[in-house]
Amino acid sequence: MRKLTITALMSAMLATVPVASVLAAQQQQAPAAATQQAQPVNVSDEQLEQFAGAQETVNEIRVDAMAKLEKVEDQNEAQEIQQQANEDMVSAVKDSGLSVEDYNLIARAVQSDTKLAARLKEMGNG
Repeated sequence: MRKLTITALMSAMLATVPVASVLAAQQQQAPAAATQQAQPVNVSDEQLEQFAGAQETVNEIRVDAMAKLEKVEDQNEAQEIQQQANEDMVSAVKDSGLSVEDYNLIARAVQSDTKLAARLKEMGNG
């Protein structure tokens, strides 16, 4: 029962939004990002391609972490898995050439802007 509870909590935390962990890791550093959410975002094709690549890697990290969390019973081990996943997601975003803030801004824009979401889908990554 305890294993199921830990897994359910961690899965929910990792699955809410692909960038949820990355966003949580950066919220303290960028409280102004919330005000940017309502503003229209101009995303270049290059940025969208960078985002698509990062999003794919972030999703792979999330899926891998969830699989690991299903096998753990120790809460400390579960926290370590999530911490490592968070760090890996931040690294994946930075390796794509985007800042975490830009990644999160684009992620929010894709969720709210159907035209931007369509552009992403046309790239074969949506």
